[in-house]
Amino acid sequence: MTAAVDIKGWCPGARRPMPSGDGLIVRVRPHGGALQVAALRDLAEAAQRFGSGQIDLTRRANLQIRGVAAEGLPPLWELMASLALLDDSAEQEAIRNIVITPLAGLDPAELLDMRPIAATLETLLAADRSLLALPAKFGFALDGGGVLTLADLAADIRLVACVQHDQACVAVGVAGRDGVVWLGTTAVADAAAVAMQLARSMLQHSPTRRAAALPPEAIAALRAGPGLDALDAIAMVSAAAEPQQRRGAFALTEQACAVGFGAPFGRVDSDMLVRLAALLETYAISEVRLSPWRTLYVAADRSHAGPLVAGAARLGLIVDDVDPLMRIDACSGAGGCPSTSLAVRAHARLLAGAMARARFAGTLHVSGCAKGCARSAAADLVLIGDGRRYRIVRNGTVKSEPCGSLDPADLDLAGAGLFEAREKADV
Repeated sequence: MTAAVDIKGWCPGARRPMPSGDGLIVRVRPHGGALQVAALRDLAEAAQRFGSGQIDLTRRANLQIRGVAAEGLPPLWELMASLALLDDSAEQEAIRNIVITPLAGLDPAELLDMRPIAATLETLLAADRSLLALPAKFGFALDGGGVLTLADLAADIRLVACVQHDQACVAVGVAGRDGVVWLGTTAVADAAAVAMQLARSMLQHSPTRRAAALPPEAIAALRAGPGLDALDAIAMVSAAAEPQQRRGAFALTEQACAVGFGAPFGRVDSDMLVRLAALLETYAISEVRLSPWRTLYVAADRSHAGPLVAGAARLGLIVDDVDPLMRIDACSGAGGCPSTSLAVRAHARLLAGAMARARFAGTLHVSGCAKGCARSAAADLVLIGDGRRYRIVRNGTVKSEPCGSLDPADLDLAGAGLFEAREKADV
């Protein structure tokens, strides 16, 4: 029997948690994508006291505390308020979807530190009540460049550091049907205000209030609007970004490095985070950065890189980009979501081994139902829960036409063939 698929159409927050199969999901939105290590430890301990002890790292560079009971909300809110992580209202929280380059202000290779722009944008969003009408999934991406860029992150409004006429400025783009539509450039000091103007334009001109639905005439008007200069002879950090190392240690300077700690399927538990915080404090690291890639980052002395990587690996975090788990998106599955009866993440772990044996270098999305919550972008292979079976899609999304089906009981036997086959109707 197929479980009911309940498409919420909104994202959980702290003021407005979302019911799920394991209780309420409470989302924590750090300001500027950064948390003090002490705050990370406090949140991990709170997840154990008031929830299931399970914490998600989201694609919007946020944390989600899972399994919270209704009576646990007031003390959890009190803690979040003490950490300056609680918005005044659910509506204000819902539109504060701002993702910035994870190593902003730490990476000497970046063109621009986007943190001041992000802070100004937060303030402006909070002050303009008309923008509370924006959809909850509406988002901003602020990309300053460097070793980690946001070129592959979907966003309605995109601010990207660039150089024009030998001067740093900000390229401004909006999501289009076939990729980013670049509108022009603006001065660094004006970037947040320009983003606000564009957000207001979505309410006036987009039938869905999302950028991708803007009609061509509205885009033309935005290009000709105030505050934007033509995109002439600029060098942009994200236009042709090459894939970069994201997990493990990589150099920033001769003395400093960044270390990325990946979470399998974006899920960590309280004990793991508490122990990670203790490890970071051992090396006098006071801040951790969140990212859209299910990965936490810190800046450290290069002499500490080896011990940090080894310590994180012992905790069960991923410190190597070749680990197939980092190429798999999988939802919570049975027990975490009422929309499926499939043990999605257990199945995904089995498939990770098959990926390694078959030397499959692509991406895998395992979804318990047709919602596809774990991944909206296309993947090389997609398994979509349908009752007690999976439908198979190649090079598509959960909305694509399936080419076959698979019984989870056959995963051990069919795994290798699944990653080698291309045209088989059934596995």
